[in-house]
Amino acid sequence: MTTKEFFELFTYIENWNMYLNLLFIGIAVLYLLAVGPWRHKIPGSEPVKGVQKFWFLMGLIVYYFALGSPLDLIGHELFSMHMLQMSLLYIALPPMLLLGTPAWFVRPLLKIRWLSSIGSILTRPLVILFLFNGLISLYHFPYVFDAIMDSRLLHYVSHSILMVAALSMWWSVIGPIPERDTVKPLHKLAFLFANGMLLTPACALIMFADHVLFAKYVEGSTLIPVLRPIDDQQLGGVIMKVTQEVVYVIAIGFVFVQWLRQQKIQDQKDTEALLRKNNLLGSQE
Repeated sequence: MTTKEFFELFTYIENWNMYLNLLFIGIAVLYLLAVGPWRHKIPGSEPVKGVQKFWFLMGLIVYYFALGSPLDLIGHELFSMHMLQMSLLYIALPPMLLLGTPAWFVRPLLKIRWLSSIGSILTRPLVILFLFNGLISLYHFPYVFDAIMDSRLLHYVSHSILMVAALSMWWSVIGPIPERDTVKPLHKLAFLFANGMLLTPACALIMFADHVLFAKYVEGSTLIPVLRPIDDQQLGGVIMKVTQEVVYVIAIGFVFVQWLRQQKIQDQKDTEALLRKNNLLGSQE
């Protein structure tokens, strides 16, 4: 199979999940109605900026591409495409969804005591730092990976757990509810850096292994024979590491800009307070 033939797989409509497509379109319509015409019917709602809508809809597009496009089919043939799918789902997608989610969407959920308790634990930076990276690494431990790939139930359960962990990890960075965004910008930067470091060993093991680690990909793909199995595996490790680095660097830039804005606002408040104090002292004299 040539590279051209590989990309042609994406041009056949039968390779796209139309039912999932309708589901995501339905979610997008409900979201736009909720933040638009229906917003005034929702207690505590506030106007939603266009950039927020963009991020949520972009997140849905990425979500659908990962699960409903031919990428999902190819991921069962090529480990590299499986790793691209994983990178999109658990590294690139969560910040998009959180950036696009208005705070008043989430606040009612936090009134549910057990859900709020679990959420408060999962969003503690030190807890989720090791939990998220540990789960990603455990998932790609050969025996665990092979068991998951052989069981539809384990596949769905593991991916659901990883999605909850990924959203919880990014919650510490994005903080969609302002009053609960208690992690300081400097700590967020350290948190992102630590995330990058903790996932490196798993990626390195995959990239530098001298044999194919996963039973499903040992024989290589007969339908899409574009790479040798060992090259396919190494490319998969590279894809996850590069995707992680790119997304985390963007996130670091995002946090840094927010930090500068907060510092500017705080400096303005300090200056105004100092001026008021000087004016008060001057009037007393």
